Amino acid sequence: MLFFAQTFAWPDWLLYFGQFKSYFVLFATATLVTAVATPVYILAAQRLGLVDYPGGRKRHKQATATMGGLVLFAVVFGGTLVAMQLDNLVGEKLQERRGSVYGLLFCTACMILLGFVDDRRAIRPKVKLMVQAVVAVAAVALGFRIQAVTLPGFDSIVLPEWASYALSLFWIIAITNAINLTDGLDGLAAGICFLASAVNAIVAIWLGNQYMTVMMVLLAGSLLGFLRYNFHPARVFLGDTGSLALGMYLALASMHSAQKAHTAVMILVPLFALGYPIFDMLLAIARRMLRGQPLFVSDRDHIHHRLMDRSRTPSRAALQIYVASVFVSLLCIAAAMSNYFVLGLGITGVTVLALFSARVLGYLEWGGWIARWSGREETKVLHAAVNLARLKIARSGDLRQLLAALAIAVREMGIRRIEFVQNDEAMTWDDPITHDVAEGFDESERAGPATVVEMSLNETAAVRFTLIGQTKLEDEHAHLLDELCRQLASRIENDVS
Repeated sequence: MLFFAQTFAWPDWLLYFGQFKSYFVLFATATLVTAVATPVYILAAQRLGLVDYPGGRKRHKQATATMGGLVLFAVVFGGTLVAMQLDNLVGEKLQERRGSVYGLLFCTACMILLGFVDDRRAIRPKVKLMVQAVVAVAAVALGFRIQAVTLPGFDSIVLPEWASYALSLFWIIAITNAINLTDGLDGLAAGICFLASAVNAIVAIWLGNQYMTVMMVLLAGSLLGFLRYNFHPARVFLGDTGSLALGMYLALASMHSAQKAHTAVMILVPLFALGYPIFDMLLAIARRMLRGQPLFVSDRDHIHHRLMDRSRTPSRAALQIYVASVFVSLLCIAAAMSNYFVLGLGITGVTVLALFSARVLGYLEWGGWIARWSGREETKVLHAAVNLARLKIARSGDLRQLLAALAIAVREMGIRRIEFVQNDEAMTWDDPITHDVAEGFDESERAGPATVVEMSLNETAAVRFTLIGQTKLEDEHAHLLDELCRQLASRIENDVS
């Protein structure tokens, strides 16, 4: 045995990481606590009504606990405060950077509050963006800034103050929304964020950044424990409470995890760890601008949706995205430990992989893009009607006014009847155009098949929409109706009797 110990040598990198036992203890503790606390939270959420009901574009089959970000970040915040009290190097470094620690927790807490309100009352996208911008300005003021850019073959370029502020604000807002857009499939956002936090932790350990290492291993551990219940079929959702907070947390952390780096490779590692949500967000912006949609409207055309449409299960689609993200992250880590040639090779490989994925998933089919462009004016009219309906719903005083407000939008979707059902009571709105051919209603359409689509508002109430001449509600229409129904449910629950 002694001979074996003398002749066998552990790799230097393994010996290096083995020095940081406190980090592994924090990671394991966060994982265990979250795994135990999440089922308790699920029961509490169901009793308190913090659930997401099925219906419309939602594919889950039963009311599911939501706002899982509350339990996730309760562990992260609590673990951070405990780690600051440790009587070792970890606690000492956290105390030295307590201003940054508290700043990160404060900005994340603001996003938790914003997400909580949005999950309960469906805040308008522009209002959410405005709040994100205010929090981003606060984060920059607290020192979360990109101050220099390093390119291969060049020295570090110190950014002018205005450029540093502008780039930092853009990064924070973009990553926050990119993670939020990713949360459309069971386990996807949590899994991608787990990978990103793990990669950021490795970079921070490699650079000797103890404070950021603690923040990242706590988040990674909490996400791992949470994934047990968030993966398909999910028993709890992150909700905007979780996805917005994760986006803010990772946006700020990725800026600080490589803050001691002097090479472009190290700076790019946190960027590529978030490669999937960034790529998906850029595709979303491109298609919405081309079609004339508002940039902040939701749709069902993300990468994970296209994977699902190709006869894949939610778990399989999520695992495929995990594998692609791991591949990209490993390329970046390999580049960080090698040279600029490997970096160039890695970036080229990632670019080819992105283009290949886009082609296979149909994003580069020009016929589809042309069709989107040709329908720009109709799409603009539709979203103008939806915006007006939102305003009318917010100002309606009774149920009949709410249905009339909803009718403003549904007429642009080919819906001719709305029926509100609660317990044994029902209230109906009929489009008057169906009774007046002279106003331009096509008689052949009136005689066509009728399809009824039902969307649940809560356990006792639902709205039924009747489509004339159509057999299926378009995906974009389903998204918009779902949003309006959430606003309608909130008004009924809190204001309208």
